[in-house]
Amino acid sequence: MKEIKILKLTLENFKCHRALTMEFDGRNASVYGNNATGKTSIYDALTWLLFGKDSAGNGEKNTEIKPLGADGEVLDHDALTSVEAVLRVVDGAEVVMTLKRTYKEVWTTKRGSSQATYDGNTSEYFVDGVPMKANAFKEAVRELVDEDTFLMLTAVDAFASRMDWRKRREALFRLAGIKDDRMIMGTDERFLPLVEVMGRSDLDGLKRKLATEKKGLSVTKNELPARLSECEGLVASISGLDFDGAKIRRAALQERYDALSVQLSNLGQSGEIRELNADLRELELEKERIVAENELYRKNQLAGTVDVVGLNIRLSALQNRLASKQSALDSESRYMTLMESKVAECRQHWMQVNSLPFDGGEVCPTCGQALPAMQLQVAKDAWAEGKQKRLDQILRDADTAKANKAMAEERFKTLQQEIHETEEELAQVRRTLGEATANRVEPKDMEGYGEALAAVNAKMEAVQGKLFEAKNNTAVARQRLEGDLQECRGKIREEDEILSKEALLHVTADRIRELKESAKAAAEKLDGVERLLFLCEEYSRYKTSFVEDSVNDLFRIARFRLYREQANGGVEDRCDVVHNGVPYNSVNNGMKINLGIDIINTLSAAYGVRVPLFIDNAESVTNLEHCHSQRIRLVVSENDKELRVNYEDS
Repeated sequence: MKEIKILKLTLENFKCHRALTMEFDGRNASVYGNNATGKTSIYDALTWLLFGKDSAGNGEKNTEIKPLGADGEVLDHDALTSVEAVLRVVDGAEVVMTLKRTYKEVWTTKRGSSQATYDGNTSEYFVDGVPMKANAFKEAVRELVDEDTFLMLTAVDAFASRMDWRKRREALFRLAGIKDDRMIMGTDERFLPLVEVMGRSDLDGLKRKLATEKKGLSVTKNELPARLSECEGLVASISGLDFDGAKIRRAALQERYDALSVQLSNLGQSGEIRELNADLRELELEKERIVAENELYRKNQLAGTVDVVGLNIRLSALQNRLASKQSALDSESRYMTLMESKVAECRQHWMQVNSLPFDGGEVCPTCGQALPAMQLQVAKDAWAEGKQKRLDQILRDADTAKANKAMAEERFKTLQQEIHETEEELAQVRRTLGEATANRVEPKDMEGYGEALAAVNAKMEAVQGKLFEAKNNTAVARQRLEGDLQECRGKIREEDEILSKEALLHVTADRIRELKESAKAAAEKLDGVERLLFLCEEYSRYKTSFVEDSVNDLFRIARFRLYREQANGGVEDRCDVVHNGVPYNSVNNGMKINLGIDIINTLSAAYGVRVPLFIDNAESVTNLEHCHSQRIRLVVSENDKELRVNYEDS
């Protein structure tokens, strides 16, 4: 058990205390004083030293550290605030430890101003007189006691009133070593079924799971009768159909349908139509032979004559070539003119550049003095070199233009020659075409061609007429057969519709059996889920008593109400401090203090540390609960206008 006691506490310029030293020497003490004499500030000084907060948990930004005047302003901005505590720490061995913290405002005077401005504050930290950085100081305090534990064990209302009830509940469960739900269920065989179904879930998770299952099963249970009634109605409506008769009728219809299909297939293959088609094909071949012989006869008449068609095609090609060559010739002519103009421009430009005088000047543009001869010559040489480069470039451009013109002239000459040759060839083709047209022979048909062609056409028309009549008769028969087939298909569909209901009847009967089995299974499962949910509620009430007894056995007078039964029969988690059934907020101040001391005694033993306990408004307690820690009572005393301390033997 680690035990921390205050040997000495020294305050300078802290809140209402300009200077205060209290020699506790590890003893219990009672501090008396009228209101506003600074009793609570003693407690604040210790928490500020250790954690930078007052005893209510407010940081430096939300509380005044320095003494204030009647106007509420700081009395002395230059004053150094300090708190020093000499502590005796017993943790196996006994160690005396001195902690000190100072606080000072920082004021600076800016350049050019006579008015000082506030730039914040600075603190210094000491452990046993050795200066420390803030983090090192906090670490030293943390090794001594962590902030949450200190505040919980040094204020009688910290655990019972200030702490959130959920954290208070968690702390009590850890303190009492409350087992998890599975282990608590194991203490009563009634709840073993819950252990089996919980798996890795907790009780709340199991409840949610069971509630979801119950909802689903209830929906299933409510929907099944309607589904069952629908299936039974369907069975009643189709069970009286003649399925055997439908099978016989369908077989007969299918046989008739197949026979009609064969007749329809054979209808387009009649012998008469085949013979007429063969005669028509022979006549078509005869006609093709007569036409071919006549074409050969006409072609022989034109043997040795000029091909006028070919000459016309050649004439058109030469005319197109001549137009293309002429267009290219015009383009080269324009290009030669352009290059000639380019050469003239270069010549004019060269003369302009060559005539330019030196424009660098003989006087310095900055100071106005004449340039030295050497520097002037360097400038002239540079200018001359630049001028020569420009002239050389102009000459190169002129040479390029001349070369381009020379190549264009060569292409121009070539095109002129090609145009001349094309014109001569075109004239020759025109002469030949004229002679061929003048001497053209008009070919004649062979003797008897017209009569032979007319005779075969007449025979073909006669066969086509007979074929049309035969096909027309076939179309009438086809229409009749297709009508019979359509009627037969309709009757087959009617019988199939009846037969399909036979399969539906069997399926629906199976579905009725499944629905009845599902209804029975759902009812049984729903009953099991409802039994488990009831068992969960029973367990919640059992756990209430089990946990509260385990927790309350740790305390002498304090009791904790950890659950509250709701109107719907459920159990709500709570963590209310009570005494003899009266809630903490409703007991008098003296009982609140004693309840706080009882709680701190238990928590100190559980956490293995005792810290100084400050009891504010201690005058309200006539019979103070025994405390194992160093106890410092803060007592309101109207007659004590200044603080008075009575020390007790600890």
